[in-house]
Amino acid sequence: MLIVVSIIAAIASISFPALTAGLAGVRLASSAGSVASFLTSSMNNVDRREQPAAIVIDPKENRLAVYTAASKDTPQSTLEMPPGIFIEGKEGKEGDDPRRFLLFPGGSFPHISVILRSEKGGRRSIEIDPVTAVPKIQRIDGVR
Repeated sequence: MLIVVSIIAAIASISFPALTAGLAGVRLASSAGSVASFLTSSMNNVDRREQPAAIVIDPKENRLAVYTAASKDTPQSTLEMPPGIFIEGKEGKEGDDPRRFLLFPGGSFPHISVILRSEKGGRRSIEIDPVTAVPKIQRIDGVR
């Protein structure tokens, strides 16, 4: 019985790092999809309600927020990143100043780009095409 338990412990200790890396990859892919959905729904709300809005990408707070004239100083909606997923700032690190993008109904949308990083070093880029307003999610190879 002791031999069986030690074999199971050895297999578990070998497979644990691969399991955590796999979970971090799934969490990163899920977060990238959530960011793309959040940005797309924010742009759709601007056109549907015909009210301008501002999207704020805040690496310090690790969240995205949408502000409208009706919401004033409190965000109309927010998207918090899950534990282990971080929004990279302009220089590829967290802690940069927030970036703001203004959206106007009937106008063209700005080129919005968000880079997410997992605690294991995986990175994903979410970009909104300014012409079609379609999100594009890409894996970024190479860790900074």
